[in-house]
Amino acid sequence: MTMSFQPLNRSITSLLKKALLIAALVPTLGFAQGTVVVYTSAPAEIQNAMVPALKAKLGVDIQVISAGGGELVKRLRAESARPLADVVVSTGVDVVEANADLFEAYKVKDLSKLYPHYTTNPLWTPFAETIPTVLAVNTKLVPASEIPSTWAELADPKWKGKIAFAGADKSSSALTQMLQIVHNEGDTKGWALFSEIMKNFVITGSSTSVIRGTAQGEYAMSLTLEDSAQRFIDGGAPIRIVYPKEGINASADAMALVAKGPNPAGAKAVLDYLSSAEGQSMLVKASGRRPVRGDVAAPGNSPTAARLPVNNYSREWSTANSKEYMNRYQQLLRR
Repeated sequence: MTMSFQPLNRSITSLLKKALLIAALVPTLGFAQGTVVVYTSAPAEIQNAMVPALKAKLGVDIQVISAGGGELVKRLRAESARPLADVVVSTGVDVVEANADLFEAYKVKDLSKLYPHYTTNPLWTPFAETIPTVLAVNTKLVPASEIPSTWAELADPKWKGKIAFAGADKSSSALTQMLQIVHNEGDTKGWALFSEIMKNFVITGSSTSVIRGTAQGEYAMSLTLEDSAQRFIDGGAPIRIVYPKEGINASADAMALVAKGPNPAGAKAVLDYLSSAEGQSMLVKASGRRPVRGDVAAPGNSPTAARLPVNNYSREWSTANSKEYMNRYQQLLRR
């Protein structure tokens, strides 16, 4: 009887060895397992498309924590000794580069297919291209003859309490908007202008609420992003998009691997998928935003970059100044 069980025991031992070998190889091959915790500032329509797509493609559970870029960074900072998040998706490049210690460099599989001007820093991967910082104006509340065409016009006292702003400490897009206004004019004149404009702000604490409130007539106008305003226009809202003449920021937002996150293999798989042709096509279809790779078609009605008054600030400038400028912003809040 003993001899009859020896082949079976050898077979079981062999199978166990193979199973252990496969298990050991899984992290090396980058297969995603378990739950991936995604921190994101992406709007609901992107999340609603992204989460099921990731689950179906990667076979993992996706847990989403949604908040503004500033709030997510505060959470990451508080959790840095024992991170809970695996990956951050759709936040400002400024936010990632100003908090480099919270993230880990990673080169996605399709890196060579992405636009090269967005791939110079391996700390972050571009998520969506060209989200112009714009002014959204409710045309029922603001006559055509009074619609501002410049940032400077927002300093007019007649707009007091009528301009929605998410808050540079709460929203990565609002931080970009603030930095853009300062950059256009230079430090001294730029801060003087922003200080005057800020007197007219209603600070909402949420990038979603600024455009929703403008569309619903709660605010006459708001500082927002092009795609956010366009979605409300497509839905029939009386919104007009203005590209202020002094200059706007039109660049990519970022996704990044959280340093020492609990599921790095899953996080890398998420980054690989979202930067793939399939992932970018999903993003364009869900949101109308532009892809970060040339082999995926952009939304048909988007204005070309050549038609926009783009005056991007450099990442080096924003990284060097973000903390000081945030302190200045906080001082303005306390006045």
